[in-house]
Amino acid sequence: MNDFFNTLGIEATKEEKEIKKAYREKLHTVNPEDDPNGFKILREAYEEALKYARQKEDEKKKRLSPVEDFIFRCEQLYNDFYRRIDEQEWESLFSEDICISLESGEEVRQRFLVFLMEHFRLPAAVWKKIDRTFSITGNRKELLELFPEPYVDFLLQVVRYNGALNYELFEGEVSQDIDDYIEHYHKLRQYADLGMQKEAWQEYELMEEKYTIYHPYTKLEKARLLYSEKEEVKQEEGGTIFRQLAEKYPQEERIVCCYGRYCQEKNQWDGMIELYDKVLEAHPQSFLARTGRMEAVLQEGRYREAREAILDLLEESPVDERLVADLNKANVYVIAELEPDYKENHLNQDSLMELAWCYYQNSRFEDGIALLDRFVPDESHTLDYHNLKGRIYLTVNEDEKALEHLVLWLHAIQKLRPDGTKKTTRQMARLGYAYYTIASAKADMILDGKEGSLSEVMNDIEKAVAAEKDVSQKVSYYHTAADIWRRKKEYAKMFDICDKMLAIDPQYYPAYLLRQEACLYLGRYQEVVNDYQRATTLYPYHAKPYCTLIRMYLIFGELDSVKDILDVAEKREVNSDELELLRARYIAIRAKNREDLEKAYAILERLEKKGWSLQSEMDEEEWTEISYRKTQILKMLQEEIQ
Repeated sequence: MNDFFNTLGIEATKEEKEIKKAYREKLHTVNPEDDPNGFKILREAYEEALKYARQKEDEKKKRLSPVEDFIFRCEQLYNDFYRRIDEQEWESLFSEDICISLESGEEVRQRFLVFLMEHFRLPAAVWKKIDRTFSITGNRKELLELFPEPYVDFLLQVVRYNGALNYELFEGEVSQDIDDYIEHYHKLRQYADLGMQKEAWQEYELMEEKYTIYHPYTKLEKARLLYSEKEEVKQEEGGTIFRQLAEKYPQEERIVCCYGRYCQEKNQWDGMIELYDKVLEAHPQSFLARTGRMEAVLQEGRYREAREAILDLLEESPVDERLVADLNKANVYVIAELEPDYKENHLNQDSLMELAWCYYQNSRFEDGIALLDRFVPDESHTLDYHNLKGRIYLTVNEDEKALEHLVLWLHAIQKLRPDGTKKTTRQMARLGYAYYTIASAKADMILDGKEGSLSEVMNDIEKAVAAEKDVSQKVSYYHTAADIWRRKKEYAKMFDICDKMLAIDPQYYPAYLLRQEACLYLGRYQEVVNDYQRATTLYPYHAKPYCTLIRMYLIFGELDSVKDILDVAEKREVNSDELELLRARYIAIRAKNREDLEKAYAILERLEKKGWSLQSEMDEEEWTEISYRKTQILKMLQEEIQ
């Protein structure tokens, strides 16, 4: 036995990973053509070592319980990468009696979910199969009784979305380092997405040096980094890599869409529609490919076709800024076409409604109202008419007029029945949004000091959430509810709404910020810390969670902790007006001399000179704290002089 392990250059082991790693390293020193006998000896040693390791596993297996044996086989499957990414392999395991038996099923479920804590690098298709087998979606409350909240939220997130990496594109013999490689890839991509060029390049160079594993997405990130550089020669090098990858993987969504975006930004439109059509053959629902194709169609001047495609895409992503900008462009052409006939009173109601929507979508609200006031809708246009007029009035803060039309819109939707047409399907899908707009109009009136019931508002929001199909829209409705309770300083209710948001989407970052603030006012101080950790884990470059935690430490006079958080924020290059205000407070409290006080005062002077704007993360009311803190510091300076 020792002979073949000596040949491999390692101690005797039953770990297949170690054996395979040693074998690969030895392969670099033995060329089969130059030394066929040496290669034969090495290969025999490798095979004997594997046989030894597997004999040991067989002996261990004999001592396992049925559930332990199942988990053991899951581990074996996971450790063989190309089997791991084959959903049929998992389907075979999950269809065994031990998984579905009433006696063993729950034990298997719990043990398997524990197994996933360290074995989670799996394709989206496998995760969806895991969800179907072990009932993850919809069982957050039950899972929280068994596992820590961050892990439960991770499970709920990973089974819902398609992964960021196409596992099928790995090439060659992967090693036991594959999970480390994937971890580094995710870091690389995150840095690139955040525009952290230095960190991204360091991660890329580390991967190039450390691994022989190949995946085209890593090269794609290199192209993105090069294209983000200022030097034109580097941008062109990035473009060359984009093109080479797109030619090699013509139906790979992420690769082709990155290349398409590059071409569009370079104003290279030839062949773009055909490029995206190839992706859509393989991925008909690809949002990115449909968006890219729509922009190519718009570039060709087919603005009505583009507009229809944009409206379809906005059904899936209602607040996409890129789509809204494209819609505005298409609307300009539609308005230019329809306005002459409108002025001559030659438009039918279909065209009048189309023009009115274009006015609304391009923020020409007065023109929209003026047009709608000129005609009474017939039966086929009544629903759309009240929908649009209610939205315009809501946008310009004429809430009572808005409510009149929005209620009529809601009633018209409730009368609809499916007829298989695209128009009716779209109109019925707006039921949740109709409830939401009604709730918004009522809430605005109440917050402006008019009579009304916030319980009624919240009831409408709950109806909106129940009727809505889109997860992101459900969360946005609850976000509005949380903002309402925040303005009313009803922090316990605000906290409860945040929990509802996170039950729907555990990765919804704003919910952690709002809940952290609520916890601060409710005196739930450990939860302030917990939500700081959750928020900065999700996104460490936004200032608000640091600010809320600092405010808590200031309440308790824990100045060393304040300094620690300020240092962490500075190291991560996190900044904001509120963070600067709190930095000034800290410097003033710890001031040892006049110079320290003047430093704090200078920070506040800069903020005051800058002035409040809608871009500030602080409310206008919160901005007044700057003047208050300046007055305090001036007082301290005067006391020092005396």
